[in-house]
Amino acid sequence: MKMNTHQVKRSCQYLLAAVMLSATPITAAEPTPLIEFKDGFPMELEKETRAANYNELFRGGDPSAYFNMRVSEFFPTAILPSRQGVMPLGSKPMPEVGKVKVEMTSESKLKGPISLDDFMEKSPTAQGFLVVHKGNIVYEKYPRMRAEDHHVWMSCAKPIASLVIDQLISEGKIDQNAPITKYLPDFKGTPWDGVTTRDVMDMATGMDLEDTSESRLDPNNVARRVYESEFGFPNETRGVEKLRDVLRSTPKREEPGKAFHYASGLTQMLVILAEEVEGERWHQIFDRRVWSKVGAEGALQLHMTPDGIVAAHGLVSSNLRDFARFGMLYTPSWNKIAVEQVVSDEIMDRIHNEVRSHEFMMAGFDGPVFADYLGSNDFIANSRQWDIVWPDGDIWKGGLMTQGLYVSPSRDLVIVYFNVSQFDHSGHRFARAIATSGLFDDKKATPKAK
Repeated sequence: MKMNTHQVKRSCQYLLAAVMLSATPITAAEPTPLIEFKDGFPMELEKETRAANYNELFRGGDPSAYFNMRVSEFFPTAILPSRQGVMPLGSKPMPEVGKVKVEMTSESKLKGPISLDDFMEKSPTAQGFLVVHKGNIVYEKYPRMRAEDHHVWMSCAKPIASLVIDQLISEGKIDQNAPITKYLPDFKGTPWDGVTTRDVMDMATGMDLEDTSESRLDPNNVARRVYESEFGFPNETRGVEKLRDVLRSTPKREEPGKAFHYASGLTQMLVILAEEVEGERWHQIFDRRVWSKVGAEGALQLHMTPDGIVAAHGLVSSNLRDFARFGMLYTPSWNKIAVEQVVSDEIMDRIHNEVRSHEFMMAGFDGPVFADYLGSNDFIANSRQWDIVWPDGDIWKGGLMTQGLYVSPSRDLVIVYFNVSQFDHSGHRFARAIATSGLFDDKKATPKAK
């Protein structure tokens, strides 16, 4: 599908909004209760979404609800079918999961400890919540969407990029401790010299590429220029730039490994790296290596720039069960939803045992942010595009507007959820509470991370 100039410009505005939003004051009318959109959207909202500006699209209001469910209407999209046919999940309902309570964040209108059941009923922005244990669905609710609906993963998609790179590392095609410029020769002689693939995987590059509220409105900021260049949107001072050129121009901030600096541009570096090593487009690589092995219920949607670069840092859509199936690839029950083990024991060992320090994590802008989202900082650090690794081996990745992917390998447990909430991130707090509630501890969990 080709896009005209207006559509390309519009697409740029949509994604740039995601990185600019937190720095921009917002006033808005009360959003429509999402329950009214469960069976579809009125034409008026479709028109409003196409005309929406940055703030309107990503503030968690009505246009956000439409966009989150219909990203493929705004971007060229690679469709990855279910090549294996459906490998169904089992069903063993556990009503006690819905009784788990957590404290809300200070921004929430819901006060006091509240149960998951009450949250799903009373939160106006909760779309769906799914818990899968040993291949069986034990909790599943869709108060404001349909089970078959596609919803964007946002930054929960980032591990799909690191998984491909980890496979290439295991095959000896990439040395994670070698400079990334070994594989990207056009980056040689730039500040990227000395930055390793592992540094990029852990967002530990020391490059001045971090998505921060202070820099998102600065047209000279590389993080902003990354998003603009991805979609051909003209920069205020430089005009239209190419993504690769922008990434090459990134200045050095500090030596690698000193602090966690969250940057979606680093995920795109992994996409470029995989394409360079394999000599094919990333969506084809991911299909061949990962998704073609999965017995999904629906198609996976990978949303792309007009020239075919998958925005693996966030623009991926599926139904909630297939989102959980991706998480299950990291559990002992992978064989219940896939015909081949695509996340090897070696990859899991790297995620758990090559994790950096808590001090490294908290030294960056987003370490304290994630601690606030989760309601505690009892984690170790991030690892290989996952936001959090806990001492018991559990891992978590969050996304814009409170999407979440939580995996507990030792408990054989996956928790996924969709929301349309930009300011109240209370929905993140249930996953860890459910995992550590004792409901899924067949035996005492053995620590996986060091």
